[in-house]
Amino acid sequence: MDEIADYMISPILSIDLESSVQEAAQFMVAHNIGSVLVKEFEEYVGIATETDLTRKVLGKGLDAEATLVSEIMTSPILSLDCYLPVEEANRFMHKNKIRHLVVTEEEKIVGILSVKDLVAYFSKDFRMQE
Repeated sequence: MDEIADYMISPILSIDLESSVQEAAQFMVAHNIGSVLVKEFEEYVGIATETDLTRKVLGKGLDAEATLVSEIMTSPILSLDCYLPVEEANRFMHKNKIRHLVVTEEEKIVGILSVKDLVAYFSKDFRMQE
C-alpha cells in the first residue's frame, strides 16, 4: 500500500509571517507551487494557498502589497503522518475541504501533499487496469 511519503513534495518551502501577500504570490510563482508554509521565527504557523489568495485577497478587493500573508493564511495547519496510506489523505482532504495537506513525521513537518499529487496516485492505479 502506497504511503503519503511516496507522493508528497519535499523539502518544505516557507515565507515569513511578515511577508506581504504580493511577496507570497511571487514566491509561489517563482517556485511553481500552489501553497507555501508561513513561519514565525522557526515555527510553522499557517499555510497560504492559491485559494486563499483568490478568495481572501482578490475576491475581497484587498491590496496584495499592503496585506500581510498572516492576515489571509489558513491556521491552524492540518496535517497527517507521512506513513499513512494515500487513500487516508484523500479522505481527510475531502472531509476538511482542503487541497494542500501538510505531512509530518514524528510531529515534524516534512512535506506537502496536494490534490495534484493525489491525481498522480489515482491515475497510476487507473493506468495499471488498462
